[in-house]
Amino acid sequence: MSSSPTPPALAALAAFPHLRAQCARALAAQAVRVAERSAQALAQPALTAALDQQISLGGGRLIALEAAPGQGLTTLICRLATERPYAFWLPHDDAGEGLAVLCAQVLALAQLLPALLPPAADRDSITLEQLLSEAGAHRPAGDPLVVLIGRRPDDQLAAQPAPFPALIPPGVVLVQACAPGEPLPLPAQARLRAADYAPTHAQLAAAAEALGCVPALAATIADAAECSLLYVRLAVGLHHSGALPQRLPRGLLALHQGWWRGLDRAGRRVATLLAAAGEPIEPVLLAGIAGIAAAELAGWLQRWQPLIEATDRRVALYHPATRIFIRDQSSDRLARAHALYVEHARARLGRQLEQLGTAADGYLVHQLARHVALSDPKTQRGAAPALATRGWAVARERVSGSMRAAAHDMAWVLRATAAQSDLLQLVRHAALSGTLAHLGCTLHPDAPAEAFEAAIAQGSARDATLRRVRAILAQTPDSYDKAQALRRLGEVCYTMRMRTSAMRMLSEALDLETPGPSRQWRDGREETLVAFARAAITIDMPQTALGITARIGHAERRGMIETEVMRWLLARGQLTRAEEVAYAIGHTAMHEWAMAEVAVGHVYAGDAARGEVVLGTLKTETAIAWARTELACEAARRGDQHAIGQLAPINNPGLLDRALAMVALALAAGGHAEAAIEAARTVEDRAVRTRALIELAQLHAPNASALLSIAADELAGLTGDERAPLVAELAAAQATAGRLEIALRTAELLAEDEERDRAQSRVAVALARAGNAADAQIVAEAIGDDDERDWAFDELARLSLARAEWDAALVLTQQIVAQEQRAHTTADVLIAWARGGHAGVAHDHARRIDLAAARMRALMVIADALVQQGQLAIVHDQIAQLADPDQRSRYQGAAAAALAGQGALTQAHDLALAIARPAEQTRALAAVAQAATPHDPALARLALAQALQASARLGRSETFRCLEWAAAAFAQLAGPELLLGAASGIDEIDSWWSS
Repeated sequence: MSSSPTPPALAALAAFPHLRAQCARALAAQAVRVAERSAQALAQPALTAALDQQISLGGGRLIALEAAPGQGLTTLICRLATERPYAFWLPHDDAGEGLAVLCAQVLALAQLLPALLPPAADRDSITLEQLLSEAGAHRPAGDPLVVLIGRRPDDQLAAQPAPFPALIPPGVVLVQACAPGEPLPLPAQARLRAADYAPTHAQLAAAAEALGCVPALAATIADAAECSLLYVRLAVGLHHSGALPQRLPRGLLALHQGWWRGLDRAGRRVATLLAAAGEPIEPVLLAGIAGIAAAELAGWLQRWQPLIEATDRRVALYHPATRIFIRDQSSDRLARAHALYVEHARARLGRQLEQLGTAADGYLVHQLARHVALSDPKTQRGAAPALATRGWAVARERVSGSMRAAAHDMAWVLRATAAQSDLLQLVRHAALSGTLAHLGCTLHPDAPAEAFEAAIAQGSARDATLRRVRAILAQTPDSYDKAQALRRLGEVCYTMRMRTSAMRMLSEALDLETPGPSRQWRDGREETLVAFARAAITIDMPQTALGITARIGHAERRGMIETEVMRWLLARGQLTRAEEVAYAIGHTAMHEWAMAEVAVGHVYAGDAARGEVVLGTLKTETAIAWARTELACEAARRGDQHAIGQLAPINNPGLLDRALAMVALALAAGGHAEAAIEAARTVEDRAVRTRALIELAQLHAPNASALLSIAADELAGLTGDERAPLVAELAAAQATAGRLEIALRTAELLAEDEERDRAQSRVAVALARAGNAADAQIVAEAIGDDDERDWAFDELARLSLARAEWDAALVLTQQIVAQEQRAHTTADVLIAWARGGHAGVAHDHARRIDLAAARMRALMVIADALVQQGQLAIVHDQIAQLADPDQRSRYQGAAAAALAGQGALTQAHDLALAIARPAEQTRALAAVAQAATPHDPALARLALAQALQASARLGRSETFRCLEWAAAAFAQLAGPELLLGAASGIDEIDSWWSS
């Protein structure tokens, strides 16, 4: 094969050694394919011209290149990538890392700075979209950046579909190869059918002659090729090897069928094993798995030479079309062939699969997880657990230098687990897969500092560039390498006189060098355990919750769940057990408060003696005061005029005053106005006493005017910080009592500034609450301070909502000056309007909110009301109008949750799967699972499996967050045993990385 020039995109990477190093394996694999196809490329001028014409129409477009397999699309892409500065991605030849290579090419071609590839670039499409957007912004008009993408592989080659950009920015044209009519992730602005630009009979005949075919046979082959360039190559080769049928079949499918019919049982077994192979395989290994002699295998391979590609003494099927044909001949989609690979590995090493070594078992090390996942269920169950172990992960790290290979393997194992019914294994494998995905996001310790230094040398802004480098570095796991990277980046910053940033990074580096897992790592696990414990409480299994809680190391977090268990027990009258749980709480303050609640529970249950015993154990004054106050208030509400006597044990004067004020209100509620007033007037602190009198007056007591007069007198002698808020409260109370003029005069006691305006705003709201909306608006309009006036109109709008005066509420929101507050209040008004039965009208108004965040919040909440009110068409129309993928994904998630809540489970599930952003898709699928659990457990299990697969690809924190969202569904589907087992599994996995 003659040498082929280096594609410009790969040549551009030569200037960025760290970029090349980050994706070296995938770069090498794609470079080999480009060289091979470019060397034999048949010119396709008509199709190329049509493509050029579409590209010239400008950026922001997706062009679909449609062709049946074998019609030369990959060859065309390789030729264009060799001749032009186009970024390219060949998914069938990318060693599983093609998206990262594509991002690196975009960085290099556009010379974006800093030239550092985010280690999580291949987990979703966001990094690629950002890079394309930046690159497109730098392109001159009429010269877009062109990105060529080969056919998307089927589910036998990738554990999950590769991410695809959710948006093609201006200045970028994306060209996607696909089968005729194949749906694409985004609508194509143009579809070019290769069949409309097919090579002529003469071109096909010439191609056959160039491959060594005599003219007569070349013409015959061209007649039968049906425009397939691959047909020509295979037919000529099969003729040379003597395997071409006597009667030349017409078309690529018939050619494969004729070849297949000529195989005996052993030949078909070898062909099937080759079709199942995930990369080129050593013939000796292939012969051993097929159970035939090496010489016999060599004979088959010699006869199949045109169908086979040999590289570095390994063999593979040359074209995906052949693999797909063989797969379609298999009744089990090659599952038996995959199982043979697994059986061979287990026969050699039994359960010690981590002892496979790359020297002799390189293929099996790389591909075993894939073969397990694609084999039959029995083989999966027998072999998958051996791959979900620390031993296998460490062995893969030892060979490859990072956890990325182990994460790739675990993605396959998780896919196999997702297809089965074992929810405990699903949780365990998801946790491990997400953890390995996170641990696999590594950078060379020198790369951030060198990329930052190079970017600054080329004129990049220091602070913005450093933020970007820090954001990329933040994707890596906390480790010694990250500490070294921070240290070196800090040293570079120090030399550039960025000393504050330098010292901060050096301090972070020191923290990372401290032995043991980081706080963030621990918090992620423990928050998940908290969710599991709460899920156990929801299914009335408090003992399970306590068992899970025992695994939580953070005392306050553990005490929070123990307190919830204690309250569950109190609510069901299990007082003794509740006391035991409260007593065992290790966090001192939470222990005291829990025991206080238990004491109150004993008294309410009629066991005052036990309540006193428990109270006697308390040492915290606030907890004691709360319990005494709670008991006294309850007694007062039941009509006990002497309830304040129960406050005698409170020794702290401040706590006693607040307790007396609360009991006074309870006495008033119990019908003892005089006792209430007496209790309030015994309060020693003037401010507390004044507030108590004002609150008593607002309970519509018959002597409200007298109480307000007394409060005014008390207020006259008050100074300090508490005077202004009490003046405002008194003025509001006076307005509520119908004494507007007095209320305004009270407000004037304050200085003519923000304090007076605050009092007037409270008066306006009090008037509205009393039903005097007209005067309320007049007072509000007269307020001088914008913030206080905005607060008043916000409250007036909400009071109008309470009266279902939707239009009036919306008008009031327009009086708010601050844009953010106005948008927030308007959103709240429209949400209430929608829930009041007018979702369509509210939606129309919500679309006009001028602040994006508030607009999206309103639209998302209103979506639920639209679904409830049967206006789903508006929801779908809104989805179509949202161009931003982040906003569209969030809205789709809200709509999916709404549909699930209304029982439209299939629609909800379909909508969730259409969400572009994995994080939002995960949340939506968890909501579908929760809603489906009582009605359709099979759908719930499917949605949970899909959610965990999507989140595990993103990383550890995203996986654990998904487990939190799904905890309640898991509890309902599989009960407490699953929760306990899942907690144990997560703990075990985390322990692997804690040393």
